[in-house]
Amino acid sequence: MVLLRVEDDGVGIARENLPHIFERLYKCDKGRSEKGSGLGLSIVSQMVERMGGQVSVESEIGKYTVFTVSLPLI
Repeated sequence: MVLLRVEDDGVGIARENLPHIFERLYKCDKGRSEKGSGLGLSIVSQMVERMGGQVSVESEIGKYTVFTVSLPLI
């Protein structure tokens, strides 16, 4: 298994948004950015799943967000 972990110490993602962030066109904070289309995490999730892996997220408001991608070895 290969693990890729990406983390930051930014604003975090609200707990109520976490179950939805991999949904197509979903945006957590509509007023925060007009540039995004809401497709990025959905595409990542679909690609990882097609490769037999999983992607997960952990976050705490005002502290951190961590994305973890696990992929099987080929």
